[in-house]
Amino acid sequence: MRRVAFTTLGCKVNQSETDLLSRQFAAAGYACVGFDEPADVYVVNTCTVTHVADRKSRQLLGQARRFNPEALVVATGCYASIVGDQLGDERTLVIRNRDKDRVLTLVEGRLGHEPAELPFHGDAEKYLEVSGGQERSRSMVKVQDGCDSHCTYCIIPRARGRSRSLSPAEVIRRVDALVREGHAEVVVTGVDLGSYGDDVPGYPDLGGLLRRILDETGVGRIRVSSLEPGDFREEWLALWDDSRLCRHLHVPLQSGSAGVLERMERSYQPADYATMLAACRAAGDMTITTDVMVGFPGETDHEFDESYHFIRSMCFDGMHVFKYSRRSGTRAGRMLDQVAEEVKSERSRILREEAAAGVARLLDRHLGRIVSVAWESERDGIARGLTDTNVRVYGPGPADSATLKRVRLGSPFQDGLWAEPVFADLALAATL
Repeated sequence: MRRVAFTTLGCKVNQSETDLLSRQFAAAGYACVGFDEPADVYVVNTCTVTHVADRKSRQLLGQARRFNPEALVVATGCYASIVGDQLGDERTLVIRNRDKDRVLTLVEGRLGHEPAELPFHGDAEKYLEVSGGQERSRSMVKVQDGCDSHCTYCIIPRARGRSRSLSPAEVIRRVDALVREGHAEVVVTGVDLGSYGDDVPGYPDLGGLLRRILDETGVGRIRVSSLEPGDFREEWLALWDDSRLCRHLHVPLQSGSAGVLERMERSYQPADYATMLAACRAAGDMTITTDVMVGFPGETDHEFDESYHFIRSMCFDGMHVFKYSRRSGTRAGRMLDQVAEEVKSERSRILREEAAAGVARLLDRHLGRIVSVAWESERDGIARGLTDTNVRVYGPGPADSATLKRVRLGSPFQDGLWAEPVFADLALAATL
């Protein structure tokens, strides 16, 4: 049996795409193995959001070549789309994002085999129910790709193209298949998720799509991966009356300085963001996390202080802090007033401390709560999972990925809280 190994860098969209690719290869008769195991084909789903991601992409491609010099190495994803044929050689196949749904066919052709193409649209169940995909309770469903925004620092629209939405019927089919496979939670993801439906007349917006998933599938829990502030619509908050929708929103801020946001060409100001956040929190017990960038070209000490104080006032429950990465082909990359690396590092350190404080606040207010957990994995007898409010949870194994489990959250453990099972049937509890 031919063997294929996958590894993924970057966002949940990449994770979702890798899962579908692994299912396609499994349906074609390949054995999916670990990336550090011997394989005939190594697929590296790359990322290019920062120069660090570029470097990691190159490193993983090099590792694959060292694992088996005779294997076919496939470079796909955003870094491969930007760099293109510079990565290619006689044992490396470069597949850009626009052709990612044809990876299996292109690999088979390169190997000289009869192509075994599985359609990407309209027949998802054929390979969704084939083993070889994600072996965890939370599974990703990509409902949208591409981006029509042109933030001055971002190269992703160039790598991903225009915004494109998957049909609601196909989304429902994919969610249904994953539920039957035993996934307790589905993560709805996209490159610019809030723009879902804008490109096709008659498609619902994101809120309408979530409503259909809730109404038409038996999914146990739905998580929304990330929403841009300018896309958020307050009327969507009524959806969270359904307890199956995770009470966690990740809304990238990037900067709390009005001047920096203008130079980034973001579609909102700090006051708009604060209004949106207040509405979300007024709707109930909602965890809010964000992305923040430091060292954008021209960011002065005053603008950083302005951003820092705004961020503190928002009391986020967690932040991803990024140092600005100069990207060739972006307008920000051509700006002259680049910020020194040591300045970016110090500003990043300050915001990472605030991010850690936010996570500590989140964990503290969950101590003693009884919650439902989607278990993801198990190692050395310890299960690892996540609550709907984005609290990392650990507990005694085994990890049953097919159902949501009720637990009581206790003391801090690693990056989350230790949990003990809660038994509804006391007689059953006495026997265990």
